[in-house]
Amino acid sequence: MTWVAIARKDFEDVVRSRMVWGITAIFLLLMGIVTLGASAQIEDPSATDVIFFFTNVGGQIFVPIIALVVGYMAIVGERQSGSLRILFGLSHNRRDVLFGKLASRTGVIVVATLVACAFAAALMIALFGSLPVGTVLGFVALTLLLGAAFTGIAVGVSAMTDTRMRAMGGAIGSYILFTMLWHPLIAGVHYLLEGELVGLEAPTWYLFALRLNPLEAYRQAVASLIDAYVPALVGWENIVEDVPGGSFQEGTLLTANRVAGEVPFYLTEWFAAVVLLVWIVVPVAIGYRRFERADLN
Repeated sequence: MTWVAIARKDFEDVVRSRMVWGITAIFLLLMGIVTLGASAQIEDPSATDVIFFFTNVGGQIFVPIIALVVGYMAIVGERQSGSLRILFGLSHNRRDVLFGKLASRTGVIVVATLVACAFAAALMIALFGSLPVGTVLGFVALTLLLGAAFTGIAVGVSAMTDTRMRAMGGAIGSYILFTMLWHPLIAGVHYLLEGELVGLEAPTWYLFALRLNPLEAYRQAVASLIDAYVPALVGWENIVEDVPGGSFQEGTLLTANRVAGEVPFYLTEWFAAVVLLVWIVVPVAIGYRRFERADLN
């Protein structure tokens, strides 16, 4: 028996969770209402407006939260219940457990995300009669990577903690870091170095540091994909940056408008995929190192 057997069994258990599909159903219902209502108020709506709404709410709220909920108990739950001893008794090692759990929890998020993206595509066809296939495929790929990244973070946290409360705290803390703290921290570093708030034209290192945040990388990549600025959950640009009023509506905060000259490769949408891949690998690697050395007695 290998990590594949663990992944298969764990996937079957998690996919039957009513909580996961309950959250998904509520999200789809709300997004359908919001999209239909907003489309009726937009003067000339298009299929990319549906992607905009799903990115703004689904990508920044639904996908990360459901990934953290699904993943944070992956290892520590087995550890607290004593099930790890049973798994080890079946000739599994710690690596099998970690990667089996990562694969199964990622699989659940992939299924939930594909359901949400299929719903978005159905809305586009229902409202506009067609959909931009290339843009939609890029949006789906980025959203799947985002879900996998937050699953990696959650499973990594689960592997490096020994109680449910610590794992929950790590999962909640990571989401707060990415949504509430990352941008002002980077802006604070800029202020310390330059003595002033960053303006509309920003240094490339500043924009790159912001994009190391998986949510920011995802948001900016989708914005480039649909050629429309997608605001963050918290509008830090109006708080910790010196940008003109109305920048959100005018789209002047798009990366191409904030860089002098050609946009460097590390600020393009494809490099955002690299950042998301790093957020899958690094937390799991750290979690595995801690899990491998942990005393499970």
